[in-house]
Amino acid sequence: MSTNVLLVGLIFSGLGFGIGADLMEGSGAAFVFLMAGWVLGLCLHEFGHAEAARLCGLPAAGSLSLDPLRAPNPLATMLLPTVFTILGGLGFPGGVGASPEGVSSPARRSMIAAAGPAMSLAFLVALVVLYALASPAAETLRAALAVSVLFQGTALILGLMPVPGLDGYDIVRPWISGPATARPGTAASRPSGIWTWADLMARHSSLVLLGIFLVSGAFTRPLFRASLRLTAGLGIDLADVITGYRLVRLW
Repeated sequence: MSTNVLLVGLIFSGLGFGIGADLMEGSGAAFVFLMAGWVLGLCLHEFGHAEAARLCGLPAAGSLSLDPLRAPNPLATMLLPTVFTILGGLGFPGGVGASPEGVSSPARRSMIAAAGPAMSLAFLVALVVLYALASPAAETLRAALAVSVLFQGTALILGLMPVPGLDGYDIVRPWISGPATARPGTAASRPSGIWTWADLMARHSSLVLLGIFLVSGAFTRPLFRASLRLTAGLGIDLADVITGYRLVRLW
């Protein structure tokens, strides 16, 4: 485990304790707590992909150390989702860091793609548990945890959409015939049709994320509502979500 992720975890846990014990107040501490948890969630997400790839026989990746600086394509997997989350006011998923080219089995390719969202879901559940364990008197901490769950929920829902460059696409793509699933040198492997363009987009996940961010206003409301339903279904008080959202929105 890397020193960088240990530092992020220390900031997250230290601020959580300080906010919960009323040693820290104000939106600044809550915002840093939220973003530390967000980066920690991204690290766990990439770890899920890397561990699944290792189990499928691929070489160990830097993400196994949970180091955010050693993630594949850190621009798409770490920097852009963090910046867009801050600017957009909802959780943005990371783009696909690397495609498991050495894996031919569709089931294994889908498993590698799904392992990241599975880790994100596990982290979301951990946040829900922390929220449930927090004292009702620790209103600021509960609010910060509630909006953290909301952001993880929006990122999970958005990331599972079958859009090239996102995990949802990589989960379903191995089961669809076309260049990406054909053996090299065969007629099916030659560039043709919509899947060629989709696969090309998937290789430029940073641009895909930018495009999603630029048009996010068109789907923010339905995505936000879906995430609110998920959050409420997990036992989070929506009043805490609203309080937390106001607390961490610095713009």
